[in-house]
Amino acid sequence: MKKTITALYVCALIVSVLAAYAPSSVALAQVGCSSNSAVICNPLQSSSVTTLLTSIINLAIYVGAIIAVIMYVYVGFKFIFAQGKPEKISEAWSWFIWVSVGAAILIGAKAIVTVIESSLTSAGLVQQGVLPTQ
Repeated sequence: MKKTITALYVCALIVSVLAAYAPSSVALAQVGCSSNSAVICNPLQSSSVTTLLTSIINLAIYVGAIIAVIMYVYVGFKFIFAQGKPEKISEAWSWFIWVSVGAAILIGAKAIVTVIESSLTSAGLVQQGVLPTQ
């Protein structure tokens, strides 16, 4: 029962964070879009697949960092409420390990993209600046 309530709180938090950014992305999508009804506007503001994927990665890192901080606080409360019970402490350690693995993947995501870009650039397969890693 408590896990279901916790999962609902986490899902509600994720939805609220994404909803907070929706109005700004919608407002940005309409910039440069003409009122001509025969034209379909690009709501993503991406000129290529690589810029779209970079935008998705940047958003995922930002949202994931917020979720990671919240989950570390949640794990801290799990340790506090364990009250010395070995089975609850081991469960809290398990949560801590998995949150740390997720945070490491989150931190490594940007590094992986940068390493792949520099490898492809140095191999001569793509030109410098083709993959927007900013």
